[in-house]
Amino acid sequence: MQRIKPVTGEIYHIYNRGVEKRSTFLDDKDRFRFIHDLFEFNDEAPVKNLTYYIGRNKSKEVGLHKRLPRKLLIELLAFCVMPNHFHLLVRQKVDGGVTEFMRKLGTGYTNYFNQKYSRV
Repeated sequence: MQRIKPVTGEIYHIYNRGVEKRSTFLDDKDRFRFIHDLFEFNDEAPVKNLTYYIGRNKSKEVGLHKRLPRKLLIELLAFCVMPNHFHLLVRQKVDGGVTEFMRKLGTGYTNYFNQKYSRV
């Protein structure tokens, strides 16, 4: 399939599935984590390693005690989470927003999944 360069203001249907069509959401915790990640990674600011900071009682160091202003990469219009794939309907809000959001989402959820299920 040909890749396109997303245009700011346009709407895109994005989907992704697990390698070899394997399930990527094995329980409700996985689904909730993914839905959380849809929010957490939709920001131009770099993502903090929350597991590191929360586990060491350093939440104040990353501003977890207050809500900071966000600059959204995309507007999430709709989503569907299936056992081995997901669909997103998004509108790009800033140049490169779709690409950056999907990079953060893919890397973040994959790291979570691999750590939880000892795949690394």
